[in-house]
Amino acid sequence: MREADDAAITRAELYCDTRAGALHEAGDLCQPLRAGLIAEDSIRGDLFDLVRGTARLRSSPEAITLFKSVGTAIEDLAAAELAVE
Repeated sequence: MREADDAAITRAELYCDTRAGALHEAGDLCQPLRAGLIAEDSIRGDLFDLVRGTARLRSSPEAITLFKSVGTAIEDLAAAELAVE
């Protein structure tokens, strides 16, 4: 299943919540990857990289950024902690 077409994926600077999930569950990334339109290293960073400050940052303010989330338990935990607080 996809929400963005090949043109959007190949034009955007890609980020995701988890590489493992995004590369195996997200049609937006899996299909262009299988077609050879993008490579695994086209993903500039995931949440872990972004929080640690090790992700490749946007190339310019005009760059198109695409963040693909497939959902991960840590996101649910963070939301639950905020709700409890």
